[in-house]
Amino acid sequence: MISFTKKECIWIIVSILIMAFIMGFSDKPNLSPILILFSAIIILVNILAKKFASGFYSIKIEHTIWSFKQFWFTKRAHLKKAFPIGLIFPFFFSILSLGIIKPFTLLQFESENVIQTRILRQSGKHRRYEINETDIAFTAAWGFWILIALAIIASFFKQPEITKYAVYYGIWNLIPVSQLDGCKLFFGSFFNWLLLVIAYIIALVVVLI
Repeated sequence: MISFTKKECIWIIVSILIMAFIMGFSDKPNLSPILILFSAIIILVNILAKKFASGFYSIKIEHTIWSFKQFWFTKRAHLKKAFPIGLIFPFFFSILSLGIIKPFTLLQFESENVIQTRILRQSGKHRRYEINETDIAFTAAWGFWILIALAIIASFFKQPEITKYAVYYGIWNLIPVSQLDGCKLFFGSFFNWLLLVIAYIIALVVVLI
């Protein structure tokens, strides 16, 4: 069953507004209702696909703003409080580039094992109940593939803005860094990450043409 926490809903709404702002920003701010609608469609389709997929892998996911605590590999290189880079980075680069660069690195998701529904996984002679990286990776992959599907459907219904920004949103989040979905996919299933990179490159070429 798909469910949302109150905190998650707040971050989703904030992300929708930020994305709409970035989509409309050029030389001056523009936050039109139609851009908010397009932003909501793209983000919610992506999130709902992952929420739905997580049930197949016996995990529960919750979205929050993209943040980081560790800025280097040493133990001391940790911040006491997570830095909400998903709030700062997109605004900074959009304004700095006068809207030419439109970063959509807004959200990340945390995962929790649902032990009651987890299917026993055979691993050699051992059976285990714990969550693994492939569960998280495949959940993230659903979010990327649904954006490709959304772009195709939007193109069919003559909605080029949704097509374009669905592809852009996917490309930005495919970057294998920090806690972005692309990082989860890269380390959990490199083959699927590579396949999606190829798919998005093709989609980007089609969009630009």
